Amino acid sequence: MEALIQELLNAVEKLTARVEELEIENQRLRDENARLKGEKERPRFKPSRSKNSSPSFQKKGSPTQEESEDERPRHKKIQIDRTEIISLERDQLPEDVKHRGYREVVIQNIRFETDTVLYRLERMSSESSGEFYEARLPEGLQGQSYGSELQAFVIMLYFELRVPQEKILNLLESQGIVISAGTISNILIKKHKDVFVEERQELLRAGLQTTSYHHIDDTGARENGDNCYFTTLCNPYYTSFFTHSRKDKDTIANLLSCLDGETSSCTARGDPLEEPTEADSSLRRYILILMADDASQFHNQTLYRALCWIHEERHYKKLHPFFEKHQKLVDDFREQLWAYYWKLKAYQQNPDDALKQVLSDQFDELFSQQTGYDELDHRIALTREKKSALLLVLKFPEVPLDNNEAERALREYVIKRKISNGTRTPEGSLAWEIFLSLVDTCRKNGVNFYKYLQDRISKSYQMPSLASLILAQGTSVTTPS
Repeated sequence: MEALIQELLNAVEKLTARVEELEIENQRLRDENARLKGEKERPRFKPSRSKNSSPSFQKKGSPTQEESEDERPRHKKIQIDRTEIISLERDQLPEDVKHRGYREVVIQNIRFETDTVLYRLERMSSESSGEFYEARLPEGLQGQSYGSELQAFVIMLYFELRVPQEKILNLLESQGIVISAGTISNILIKKHKDVFVEERQELLRAGLQTTSYHHIDDTGARENGDNCYFTTLCNPYYTSFFTHSRKDKDTIANLLSCLDGETSSCTARGDPLEEPTEADSSLRRYILILMADDASQFHNQTLYRALCWIHEERHYKKLHPFFEKHQKLVDDFREQLWAYYWKLKAYQQNPDDALKQVLSDQFDELFSQQTGYDELDHRIALTREKKSALLLVLKFPEVPLDNNEAERALREYVIKRKISNGTRTPEGSLAWEIFLSLVDTCRKNGVNFYKYLQDRISKSYQMPSLASLILAQGTSVTTPS
């Protein structure tokens, strides 16, 4: 009798889930009809949460990015640019007053003003030689109409601060700068492409040498209204982005073909000339371990593959059981899953061969449960099949348990895509790859992006290259043969 009741409960669960799917599909079709008629689709709002509601499940046992006040980094010491002394008016003070030093008050301010310079280049001629001579501009100004600070400022505004081009134009014009929208576009896309393509290549090569593992993830992109894909490859020391027309295994396999001299940049478009084998895979030549989600295009690309535990837990979070009994089963299992996750985190700090076997056995025990709730049992069985990828940390303790590094990198692109609605040309897509790679790599290495741009555009080269900083911070590893 009990088995029959459980079978009926599972049947109701399946029907309830199907009804929810049909409601979502029905709403999607309504929205599509509204768009075709030129009307607005139904707005999407996240459900509100009461202030008195219990904290989310994640705060009970899963990782959180929240920090207490004491854990937040303190502000860096303020740099003083100038000092002014305000003397005390002595007219109405007693005659016996004595100087007792100063009380210091720091007022932070900023100036935004033009620095337009008229260079008068001296000219001379020689009757004896018949030659004409003229003074030369500094190297960084030759052939330029705008200084390195202004050009770096434009690039920083667009890529790091996500300011649209028309707003940059309005800002510069409001300060008396005579510049056109086309000139701003050229600064962003064409003018410094060659210099920074090489910079990106160098940081990519350096980044691949720093860790045995590398994160990868992708998201949708738009180029001139066409759908394409934006992929990130990164670790804690570098980030590199790539744009592709497809997101299949062949595309990912050839992601790093640019490092072998096959292309002039890291942007690969169109279909490959021939289907690559595992031996030909550029990714396999440079990367030992690939940390990713379970997307099919990332399968069998490198010698080892690590799966993200956060992605795996989301599958359980997406279960929406109808009956309270099944809800409790899901909640209880998720608590067990996070408890096991934290055991793996502890193992990373102190790897031990004996503990390795214990954790392997506990994985088998945890993901061999039969709860009676069919959807949950099916999901548990799917996770059990991924054991080798989820437990790669037991063989390589340095491998992260999540793919957050790649997700954080892509988040910046996604926000930029929402603001600018994608790019219009392949050159624009390449510029997004290059400068967004530089922005995130500068952040990871504590480099001021604006100052780095200014240093390179002015050709002063006083700041060390990003590649050298990456190699100095990272631990050198041998790439797979």
